[in-house]
Amino acid sequence: MPYLASMGEDLYGRARDAVERGEADRAREIIARAYGARPEDPAIRELYAGLFLAHAIRLAAEAREARRKDIVRRGIGYDEEFQDSPEVAKAFDEALAAHDAVLRADSGHEKALITKAALLFRRDREAGRAEALESLRALLAAHPDHRQVAYAIKKIEKPCPRCSDTGFCPHCAGKGHRRFLRMDRVCETCHGQGICLACGIL
Repeated sequence: MPYLASMGEDLYGRARDAVERGEADRAREIIARAYGARPEDPAIRELYAGLFLAHAIRLAAEAREARRKDIVRRGIGYDEEFQDSPEVAKAFDEALAAHDAVLRADSGHEKALITKAALLFRRDREAGRAEALESLRALLAAHPDHRQVAYAIKKIEKPCPRCSDTGFCPHCAGKGHRRFLRMDRVCETCHGQGICLACGIL
């Protein structure tokens, strides 16, 4: 045990150094080893959760962007039912797996629970709504004054009237740009994100 404690402390220090140098991938690799050696150490667990949550949030944003580009590439119309391509589905799977890595270390991590619920809803509004609400309502029961959770529940519970609950910007149909005088211009409504700013940011 003393050896594992020493190794965990050394790896923790190296992970912190990697963070300071802006080497996120290296820091995650090191802190994962530290967590494997000392999962009960609160400082190691906190850094592990923080680094992997940041990674999970980035992957979620990349999955959303991959879907937007895929919609444009495939010429999918607004309000048209569609299935994600295998590449997009994989991107969402990876984002969910990254969230699960955080929750395995800290099952009550509030931010991870909120962002995972948002991701489930964003991935599939019909199938993901119930699971997202179940998770958020359990979190709200444990923390009744948590405004962010209450806000997220309110946004997910009812279909969004602004975008017909598609999650896409109704002005550019999720493309992120609009054609004007034969030129493509960034959509000013969603700032090129292609999402409904009323509910798609969840």
